[in-house]
Amino acid sequence: MGNIQLLFSYNHFNTFKLKTHVFCLFLLCFCNVHAQKLDKDKQYYISGIGFWNVENLYDTLNDKWKNDEEFTPFGTNAWTGSRYRTKIEHLAEVISQMATDVTPDGLAIVGLCEIENKSVVKDLINSPKLKKRNYQFVHIEGPDARGVDPSFIYNPAYFKVTKAVSYAVHLVTDTSHKTRDILVVSGLFVGEPLTVLVNHWPSRRGGEMLSRPNRNGAAKVARHISDSITTTNPQAKVVIMGDLNDDPVNDCVKKHIRTYADVKDAKVDEFFNPMEKPYKEGIGTLAWQDSWNLFDQIILNQPLVPNGFESWQYYKVKIYNKSFLKSDFGNFRGYPFRTYSGGAYTGGYSDHFPVFILMAKENKTPR
Repeated sequence: MGNIQLLFSYNHFNTFKLKTHVFCLFLLCFCNVHAQKLDKDKQYYISGIGFWNVENLYDTLNDKWKNDEEFTPFGTNAWTGSRYRTKIEHLAEVISQMATDVTPDGLAIVGLCEIENKSVVKDLINSPKLKKRNYQFVHIEGPDARGVDPSFIYNPAYFKVTKAVSYAVHLVTDTSHKTRDILVVSGLFVGEPLTVLVNHWPSRRGGEMLSRPNRNGAAKVARHISDSITTTNPQAKVVIMGDLNDDPVNDCVKKHIRTYADVKDAKVDEFFNPMEKPYKEGIGTLAWQDSWNLFDQIILNQPLVPNGFESWQYYKVKIYNKSFLKSDFGNFRGYPFRTYSGGAYTGGYSDHFPVFILMAKENKTPR
């Protein structure tokens, strides 16, 4: 990977009658196989959209409607107030750092999963390292037996919510077992319409092959939601993000979302998956038995694929796997540094690395 030299200039403009801060990027030298080429003679606004499976963000209270007993002070995980606060601080630390090398405001939007309730989201966005960003959130309680759901946090200087709903996903192999809904948030991303689907698809419990119909079913629901949006407006921009519990090359993504790996192959009725190339290079977001998977994905429909950057479009993908997010001991060296390992409290961050994409838009304001 070659060197990238970046120069930023600070700009102000009104969006939603708010004073919004966006940063322009001047590309002086560029070489990165997972980023799109930007014209070195032009200026671009840059902003970030991320996703993270934060691994069991529970409060310490026993909710009688949820199977959360293990995450209580007297449960098997001895989930105390001190451990909970450490978890919040760790998550906030990471989110506060992501994308700040290209935009000091960090991520404009972050999808999350394994969130117990609104209270823990509030604690996260009000933590000292995130509070100054004034993040707001959307969280809709779903039917999941463990009581964890997708959530959506956003910086209101960049995104304005106009609608938020959730859609049910039903397991094909066990209709009595309740799984996570798909959270769908629509709004204006720096003035442009955008809909984000935050997903946490059914697990591989029982084996990848036997559980595959469940993820295929979830993919069909997500694709149906997207199609209903683009049928009304073919130029609508849609992001499908989440922990899909499958890799970019698995059927649920390739056949049922219908994805491609190279922007040169863009088609109106298919989705661009910037995670496929990193996956094929051996890069992952979680590890199991010395094998890496890239379950955490951000997938984009055709209007978000680069075509002159006249509007907000995909620029670059990043798996955020900094060294401090990796375990440095034992058989799990190099794996994501998780909160519990082998039943013992280790005080880490999550069993998944977070991911984010950078979006770019040409700045045509005269210099």
